[in-house]
Amino acid sequence: MTQNGNRRTELSRREWMLAAAGLALAMRATAQSKLLPLNSSGLDHLSMTVPDAVAAATFYGKIFDPQVFHERTGVQRYYVRLGSAYLAFGPQANATPYIDHIAACVIDFVEQDFGKPEIKSQITAAGLAAPGGGLPMLSDPDNLRLQLVNATHGLFDTLMPGGRVTIEPAALIPIGLDHIMVSVTDLEQSAEHYRKLLGQEMSREKNPPRVWFKLAGTKLGLDQATPGQKPSFSHYCVKVAGFDRALATANLAKLGVKVEMGAEKGTLRFRDLYNLPVEVVAG
Repeated sequence: MTQNGNRRTELSRREWMLAAAGLALAMRATAQSKLLPLNSSGLDHLSMTVPDAVAAATFYGKIFDPQVFHERTGVQRYYVRLGSAYLAFGPQANATPYIDHIAACVIDFVEQDFGKPEIKSQITAAGLAAPGGGLPMLSDPDNLRLQLVNATHGLFDTLMPGGRVTIEPAALIPIGLDHIMVSVTDLEQSAEHYRKLLGQEMSREKNPPRVWFKLAGTKLGLDQATPGQKPSFSHYCVKVAGFDRALATANLAKLGVKVEMGAEKGTLRFRDLYNLPVEVVAG
């Protein structure tokens, strides 16, 4: 090939690379230009505030995944995987244990773009509360928080393995989260809020009154808090592989965990070491 031919080939390659880079930037800009309703690939994790993060991770690790994780530096937050999802535990001495936030995966989400004026204006224009703080969090009418994460992030790179909490296999084999139930002060007001975030609800129930939203293969449910009940993420449900009620009951009993009937059909419920309810269902 002649020198001119080689130069033309190199120019063509360079032009193609520049065009590809420009297309990637354009695709990112398009993906981030419209945040709402969220293009979610499912529920990602939930975070609990507990008096003892190690004790919580040990309890849940024996049930779902003995190999736990923790932060490399700083506060000793611990993590237990639930298949494609995970649980996070933040320590706070003398705290009343509760789920402090949940998270949803958003396709093509760029966390650094969340603070941009155009994204914030979309949120406020939709009638939602303006986000505060540095994390991509959105609060509902009861100030219950939903974190947004990129759909492909997995466990954050600030984590490291913390060893196994037992040499025994997990009592259950988790696949991922099935649903999270949110007990709210005003069912219709909260339904309107989550409609703006997630689109039209997938179904409603009358007895008891519930509203369900679909996030890919997972669900977020709303129910009415009973008189005197504080609004909260009241329970969550994990999909498990090879679910057998009798075997699951026996495996949990070996850990000193008693089972109950779940709130939803086909589920099994147990209480954790802080009496918080957890459900499991066939995946």
